[in-house]
Amino acid sequence: MSEVIAVRNDIILNMEIEVGHYILNPQQQNNESGGNYELHNADTCPHLPNATHALTLGHFNDCHLAMEEAKRRVPKWADQIDGCAWCCPKCNKG
Repeated sequence: MSEVIAVRNDIILNMEIEVGHYILNPQQQNNESGGNYELHNADTCPHLPNATHALTLGHFNDCHLAMEEAKRRVPKWADQIDGCAWCCPKCNKG
């Protein structure tokens, strides 16, 4: 994660950027784990799925943008896509 400070019209913006290569696990978790399809930052996650079970989404500035892409690519799973608690906590529903 990096921090970007930008000045725009005399306003200082302090933004956290979580640039990374994001993937989606196409294997649904069991019901005890929420029954979701998990979004992962492949650059930072200690709990990545097997490489054969990874849908590559691409590089994004944060998990929210990666989540939008995952939902666009697999709309039938849109309500079941969740961010990994370890690498995408800001996108994790809990």
